[in-house]
Amino acid sequence: MSLIQTALATTAADLLITDVRVANVFTGEIYPADIAIAQGRIAAVDEPGTLPRRQARQTLEGEGQIAAPGLVDSHLHIESSLLTPGPFAEAVLRRGTTTVAEDPHEIANAVGLPGVRVFWEASQGLPLHIHYLASTCVPAAEGLETCQGEMGPSEIAEMLAWDGVLGLAEVMDARAVIDESPRMSAILDEGRRAGGVIEGHNPMLRGRELNAYVAAGIDSDHTLMTPDLLREKARLGVCLQLQERYLSEALVAALLALPDLPQINLVTDDVSPDDLEERGHLDQVLRRAIALGLPPMTALRAAAIEPARRLRLPGRGAIAPGFRADIVLVDSLEQFAVSTTISDGRIVVRDGETRWDVPSAPELDVLRNSLNLAPVTAGAFRLDAPIDNGAIDIRTIVSHTPGTTTEAEILPVTIENGDPILPAESDLSFIAVLARGGASRCVGLMRGLGLRTGAVATTHAHDSHNLAVIGRDRESMATAANAVISAEGGIAVAVGSETQVLLPLPIAGVVSPEPLSVVASQFRSIRDTLHHLGADHPHLLMRLSTYTLPVSTGLRITDRGLVDAAARAFLPLIPQTVTA
Repeated sequence: MSLIQTALATTAADLLITDVRVANVFTGEIYPADIAIAQGRIAAVDEPGTLPRRQARQTLEGEGQIAAPGLVDSHLHIESSLLTPGPFAEAVLRRGTTTVAEDPHEIANAVGLPGVRVFWEASQGLPLHIHYLASTCVPAAEGLETCQGEMGPSEIAEMLAWDGVLGLAEVMDARAVIDESPRMSAILDEGRRAGGVIEGHNPMLRGRELNAYVAAGIDSDHTLMTPDLLREKARLGVCLQLQERYLSEALVAALLALPDLPQINLVTDDVSPDDLEERGHLDQVLRRAIALGLPPMTALRAAAIEPARRLRLPGRGAIAPGFRADIVLVDSLEQFAVSTTISDGRIVVRDGETRWDVPSAPELDVLRNSLNLAPVTAGAFRLDAPIDNGAIDIRTIVSHTPGTTTEAEILPVTIENGDPILPAESDLSFIAVLARGGASRCVGLMRGLGLRTGAVATTHAHDSHNLAVIGRDRESMATAANAVISAEGGIAVAVGSETQVLLPLPIAGVVSPEPLSVVASQFRSIRDTLHHLGADHPHLLMRLSTYTLPVSTGLRITDRGLVDAAARAFLPLIPQTVTA
């Protein structure tokens, strides 16, 4: 049986979808149609009532719903959902996403290329089309943190040869690109040689530095987007990958004010498990973009055909003959409530229920026991003050809400018996990072999270995923840290000697083998407990996990010290010499 014969209706279709309204991303029209599918591809899109009537092995009555192409996410990290590939696939297929480009740099930083290979193997054979990008910044900022994984040019070349790897993942170390560091230049050479996409990450570059970054072949960006940044990047041919937290009416207005619409992709980047369960995935970004003024068909193109083109995946992102039969049925584009998802011509979600068996992926068990940390005592979180008693200035991380930015602040702190005194009325906290393997640690101070008592510990800490602990007292910090260590990774909240809640993440210390319902419930418990203790943030997982990101902006902390992220340089905890 050929697709041509099915298109001509001389052979039966595998699946015939009737009584739907097709959302055509080529013309912007929505019109009644029947869709014939064979061999996992669309054979024909017929006007209803076309004779002779088609024969089909299976018929799906669309009941007047809109048939839209399956959504394509051109930039995400599966690990941010805290799920393994199978449960993640189940969760996002129910939301209408059928193709994703995964940057596994969380797994890569935690356990290296062998661990990425295992994660990649667990992604094969799923009804969600999971393509990979080779992580370019492992470690994220060379020399500023301890990273268990390392991917240089040879590892990048090896990964680029794997089936379904589409190019280079986000190049976060813009300074290394502009300075033409030998390591980064060699990585970019491998990407150009392979001929795939090269994804960007440049929240702060402007002018000539931005030109230099784009000239290196890095032609997308998913980070901070303002109207001015949008125009500047669009003029340079950068693909604008817009995630929900940067969408605004002003941004959409600036986009639509351009004489011609530039290349835009709607992307998720990072979606926490509670948000994934409660609000959705790429479907939520699409809904938000439409609510802010982006025309519905423009938004659909930006979530389907345009990212497919960006990723160089022909035959995806549209409902047309020869295209992959990745189709979702929704009542409206504005609400985008998915009732049915079809992947490669197979009904995998019907009436919101999963219609395929999610594999357990036992191969991922080899990524357990990756922390290599012994239990700690409260002494591990003692700040190295240069005096036993008195007042000194300490360089402190200041956290901002609702974003995930930070800045440095010099605060006067009272020291008694070698310990800083944290005022009861403030949210000044200790923050510490312990390297996997226990080789190094750093303890500092921070404020802005809102924590008033207790501590939180996490090994989901970008990008090296060492153990990060924030707490108001050292006993609580030790309790939270030991709960995470005993679970071989995870997030824990403790008060004094009692662990209040624990979310285990034993797979590489960054993801759970459990389904979304379990992980989302556990994360909600973390969120609710921290809220009770004073800490609150609209993007809590991203907030907790980015204090340790030295490739970002502002003041960050790693196991090796405080880092001025923009300058890629260490700063002393005590800004000047102190004498007792």
